[in-house]
Amino acid sequence: MNCRHIAFLACALASAMDLWKWTYRHLESATDADGEKLLTSPRQGVSFKLADALAWLLAARAQVLDVVRLAEEGAAVLGEAHSGTVRFFADLCHVQAARAAGEVGRICAELVNGYNRHPAWDEAGRKACWSATDADALEGIVAGLAGCAMDELDEAGGHPDKEGPCASCKGITDFRNMRAKLDGCLTGAMLAKDRAAEAVSRVMIPEALDYPQ
Repeated sequence: MNCRHIAFLACALASAMDLWKWTYRHLESATDADGEKLLTSPRQGVSFKLADALAWLLAARAQVLDVVRLAEEGAAVLGEAHSGTVRFFADLCHVQAARAAGEVGRICAELVNGYNRHPAWDEAGRKACWSATDADALEGIVAGLAGCAMDELDEAGGHPDKEGPCASCKGITDFRNMRAKLDGCLTGAMLAKDRAAEAVSRVMIPEALDYPQ
């Protein structure tokens, strides 16, 4: 495995870093449901979580760089074991990068969405709903629309049996697209974990007189 392949495994980190940067810039001007700024010095529940997410990324990146150096300079020391060793540590990088990316996605999603008040079945929330009659009328143009509408009101003004309309994605569509891309970057992580586990199970300890029994 060459350095190019190792760099490919780090795509999840790059996508997670893009998501983190978007979240940071969003929080710089965002407010909570009461109009209070989110990214301020006293509000450590926001700034500390951003720092935690960044720490996950930097630690995983450092691990990738270590394996890159192993791939470039380790052959002289490891000899025939070089290729297998690099592959093993690259798989560990893949697993850790996936874990880090997952944590970053979770933290960022909590910060972006968590300070908004969920819409309820009040006057403002009902305005965001479809009328069942309108949805049926459009069924001939967009097949299946009536069956997909989750927040439609019936002719009597009733609503679905849930707490309120679905939360709006207004202003955070880019975030949702980036989050979906990040999830796709986790492809192959469990295969890498299985390969690493199998490699560990085959490790042989050389016989040595002073090795503790």
